[in-house]
Amino acid sequence: MLEGNQITVREIWQGATRYLKNKIPAPTYNHWFRPIVPVAMEKDTIVLGVSDDFFADWLKDNYGDLLQDAIQDAAGTTRDIRFEYGYQPKEEEAAATEPAQTTKTPAAKTAVHRMSPGEEKNVKQCTANLLPRYTLDKFVVGEENRYAYAAATTAAKSPGAYNPLYIYGVTGIGKTHLIQGVAHEILKRNPATRVQYITCEEFLNRYVDALSERKHSQFRNWARRVDVLLVDDVHQLANKTQLQEEFFNTFNALYNDNKQIILTSDKQPCEIVGLEQRLVSRFECGVTVEITPPSFETRLAILKQKQNEHLIKLDDDVLQFIAQRITASIRRLEGALMRLVAFSSAMANCPITVSRAEDLLRNLLEEETASRKVTIENIQKVVADYFEIRVTDILSDKRPRNIAEPRMVAMYLSRKMTDRSYPEIGDAFGKNHATIMHAEKKVIARSKADESFRMALSAIQRQLQN
Repeated sequence: MLEGNQITVREIWQGATRYLKNKIPAPTYNHWFRPIVPVAMEKDTIVLGVSDDFFADWLKDNYGDLLQDAIQDAAGTTRDIRFEYGYQPKEEEAAATEPAQTTKTPAAKTAVHRMSPGEEKNVKQCTANLLPRYTLDKFVVGEENRYAYAAATTAAKSPGAYNPLYIYGVTGIGKTHLIQGVAHEILKRNPATRVQYITCEEFLNRYVDALSERKHSQFRNWARRVDVLLVDDVHQLANKTQLQEEFFNTFNALYNDNKQIILTSDKQPCEIVGLEQRLVSRFECGVTVEITPPSFETRLAILKQKQNEHLIKLDDDVLQFIAQRITASIRRLEGALMRLVAFSSAMANCPITVSRAEDLLRNLLEEETASRKVTIENIQKVVADYFEIRVTDILSDKRPRNIAEPRMVAMYLSRKMTDRSYPEIGDAFGKNHATIMHAEKKVIARSKADESFRMALSAIQRQLQN
């Protein structure tokens, strides 16, 4: 323990790091605590610098108590902790709490690594079911996927740091691109890494084939002798008892060996009906991040990046038209672009105008409109089901909290997900427009302050969008 009124922030942090190293495994310390930069002391608050808000939130949520104990042990008194963003540790900062290096790496060691025949064979096997275009450098980052991208990038650079990494969101918004990008990045950094990307359906098919051919041990060896396992659409495990048993054992074997596991789903683990609680618990023990549908700016950026792959370029007003009209799915967005490029190419580079684009994409735009059609009645029913009450309760004048809160959620979502006015929504609920406005403000305020409430809102919206 360090004492004295003149103790500096650097001295406190050096003492805290010694405490942390005795409490947690070296990989955890190196990933989460070594990059922290001691910034300043402000009265009873220590200011620590980290790279971004995702990093800070993860520290607070998962290591907040441990970090507080480390600071108290080093400073001899309780200190508040505040994070500032945008910091990367300088070499001397990072080395300040590490043992001195006694040797230098010879210059010859910096030569470009050439893959051995074995490594080349491994990369070919690992990339056999990966799409070459799904790399991290081609993933367009927006506010909707920033946390997921940051977590995926960290998993690619430091496999095992986030374990498991669970990415969820509605269909067609980039989950597969992201985890395949992780696979490509890991293999680029270390070609000898055994990486396995597979969909949950393929995992099931392999398992069934192994059982029918009496090759269960071979299947088990295949599934567990990897360094990185990436499974797409893991919600398809639901209601498959025997497969869940096998997946549970595979998960445990890899997790206990600190092998990186990355899963994607269209739901949070706790929302997957028919998934055993022990698997829910395993899936939730790591980092869980959501990707939401892309904003207009992100959709436009995706289109601009995507059209760089084609010789034919569309005018900006056409790209903006597509981004404005197609909102729910990146796949549908890319499909629209391909359709216009193909038409222009087939017609000898015929120019595409907004009017022509609207005509060529008519069926796609109609599908988009139909897929977005959410009614107030839909919302009332889904909200009632989610909170396990009746629609008649939502429409009643009852005021117990277990009814009043779902009612406000339904009012808020009716405003957010339909084009109805406040008076129209009020009529649907038997209330006046002022009540709807009040409910909207209350829900917005609550969602900012309460993460579990915010997650519930997100879950209901995904259910309505699906």
